[in-house]
Amino acid sequence: MRTKKLLNLDAVRLSREARLALLTALLVASAAICFAAGANETGVALAAVAIAIVATFYLLVARPAMIPDGAVLTIRITDDIREDGARTPIEQLRSRGQPTLNQLRRALEGSARDDKLAGVIVEVSAPGIGLGTARELHDLLRATVAAKKRVVAIVAGDGMTPRDYLIACGAGEIVANPDTSLMMLGAAAGGFFLRDALAHAGVQAQTLQWKEYKGAAEMFSRDSMSPELRESLNAIVNDWKKTIAASVAVARGIDPAGAHELLGRGFISARTALNEKLIDRVGHLEDVRAEFDPEGQGRPFVNLARYLRHLWYRRPPGRKAQIALIHGLGPVIAGDGGLAGEFLSGERVAEEFRKAAADDDIRAIVFRINSPGGSAVGSDLVWRAVGEARRRGKPVVASMGDVAASGGYYVAMGADAIVAEPETLTGSIGVVYAKFSLQALLRRMGVATEFVKTDEIGDALSVARPMSDTELAQLNDVMGELYGNFTNKVAEGRKLEIAKAEEVAKGRVWTGGAAKERGLVDELGGLSAAVAIARQKASIGEDEPCELVRMPGPGLLATISLSLARADGATLSDMAGQALGMRREWAPAMLKLVARGGMMLLCPLF
Repeated sequence: MRTKKLLNLDAVRLSREARLALLTALLVASAAICFAAGANETGVALAAVAIAIVATFYLLVARPAMIPDGAVLTIRITDDIREDGARTPIEQLRSRGQPTLNQLRRALEGSARDDKLAGVIVEVSAPGIGLGTARELHDLLRATVAAKKRVVAIVAGDGMTPRDYLIACGAGEIVANPDTSLMMLGAAAGGFFLRDALAHAGVQAQTLQWKEYKGAAEMFSRDSMSPELRESLNAIVNDWKKTIAASVAVARGIDPAGAHELLGRGFISARTALNEKLIDRVGHLEDVRAEFDPEGQGRPFVNLARYLRHLWYRRPPGRKAQIALIHGLGPVIAGDGGLAGEFLSGERVAEEFRKAAADDDIRAIVFRINSPGGSAVGSDLVWRAVGEARRRGKPVVASMGDVAASGGYYVAMGADAIVAEPETLTGSIGVVYAKFSLQALLRRMGVATEFVKTDEIGDALSVARPMSDTELAQLNDVMGELYGNFTNKVAEGRKLEIAKAEEVAKGRVWTGGAAKERGLVDELGGLSAAVAIARQKASIGEDEPCELVRMPGPGLLATISLSLARADGATLSDMAGQALGMRREWAPAMLKLVARGGMMLLCPLF
């Protein structure tokens, strides 16, 4: 039962304008009484306060939120798009004010139902995102088109990949710069293999994996891809191309087989793309703006920041049902150390679940995950917090972004329902171990090492020597128990027989579509689909107002200290991560996890 309030404000909740009018009326009435009583100075002061309040509200709140009838929303989708806002001042500066996926989602969802909006212009220029995010943006644009809004995508970058083209296809029209090329190179997945390079440097990588498809450490231990990893990635890239081609065929009115062929055609000029009906015309942003604003007044165009203020201002008054939004973004770590970039702290996310579960106003929880996994302990802390929230009567729905695999799947598998995009990387139910020995490098450099120890195994984790076969066998047994715990929890959470859970485990990565076919995912879709399921499970009616409430992060002092800690070494780790194909914001945490070694719930980062 929800906690009863001493004063029920639901029935008396007024709009901002009504509250402002009431306050102003009280001030004016008080001023009138003062004038009648001869207290002229007090009356003038109260009248001045009333005028100042109205003027301030108009200038700072109402006017910035106003948009003209027939307005056109302009959006740029370029560079790195974070799921959520940067948590620290340092990261906010590094993000250069780029819109987040949450902001784009709110704006596009609002545009579909906004009567004052006539259309949307979206510039697409090589955004640094995954296919899951591209799919969600595609669907959001398609929903706006379905709402009878004119939506024009401007292809403004030097080159457009199938991922970028998937976003643009969500629009009703595609306009490409005359010098833009479409790089229709199909879908690919792979990476570097560093065993020989490490050997030349005097570094030996010792790795273990449960089981055969768990190829996250092959980068360090092999000079080529294992047959199992090749099989897994081959299925993934074929699924990717199939789902993209199906969407392109529907959006562009092309035969599915033709769309599939075009996505692998190679390098295509804008003129050839026009002839193949991949775009509608060749042109520039200024040409499209002139179509919406032939007299060049500039009044119809509204940028993203202004439109978000408009949506915030137009929120209906009154108390709303609340659904908590908790983010699990980046590599999973245990603790909340001074790492640069984005990471999923098991302790911090578990605390957010505890706060949401204890809040009587929260009716359900949506857990948005974009994580390749990492720490087993950090993942287990979140898994337990999800279960505890459910035991306290709060439905939990997991929403997967670009990747939610290994530890990223571990944190999701205890939810009431799991929603993923067709292209989401998920599964990878397995365990990997990596340890690096610098013995040869140290000898080459003339560095001697010596330990005093009570037992022979005392220096097993030292970089000064590799592990023995006996030590590796012991670790392998421990990993087997961890793998068994993982698969048993999958079977329990997904209501699968143990044999069935084992069949879809073995460390194999699946796309969201393939995972749904195998019972690892419940529904395909983005965050809005997860919210709809959460509403249903919390018995929130379709017409009942509902608010998505982001759970608070660390406090001010923690944020300041974290910002200072993250300032060091971020650029170097970013560069190293990009060289290895890692996401920029994930690189610092990933490199620290890999350098530390040990057992990890980590999917292949390709």
